[in-house]
Amino acid sequence: MYRDADDLQLLAEVAGVLDQVVMDAGLSSGSYLLLRSLTREPVERPISDLAEEFGADADEIAAAAKALSVAGLVDVEGTGVVATAVGRQAVEEIDATGNEAIRAYVLERPHSATVYGLIASMQAGRFTVEDLIAFLLEDEPADG
Repeated sequence: MYRDADDLQLLAEVAGVLDQVVMDAGLSSGSYLLLRSLTREPVERPISDLAEEFGADADEIAAAAKALSVAGLVDVEGTGVVATAVGRQAVEEIDATGNEAIRAYVLERPHSATVYGLIASMQAGRFTVEDLIAFLLEDEPADG
């Protein structure tokens, strides 16, 4: 998918808005992504599988899981992790707040074609926090 410099700049700004919402909820970006992944598959997941999913060291995932566990957002059972009901609710609230914050931010920007397209997608419910994360994680197009 082709993304020009203006698209990438706007996406970076929108990602910053989401990062602030996540920090306001008391989480780091990494712990939020881990919690989101755990809420998408509400079964116990091995730390080693999560480390592979995120391209991280198992010790890093274990440390993040421990912090989430202290906050009551996940349960760590042996070498597995599962989101709690509180964790699932936290992700729902962060996503809802993030979607609203992103909409407000985008509406305040100069209305370029990129912004108009994003606003239209958001109003139609076709651009959400989930979409932003997926879009940011896409591989960059090859030059040439």
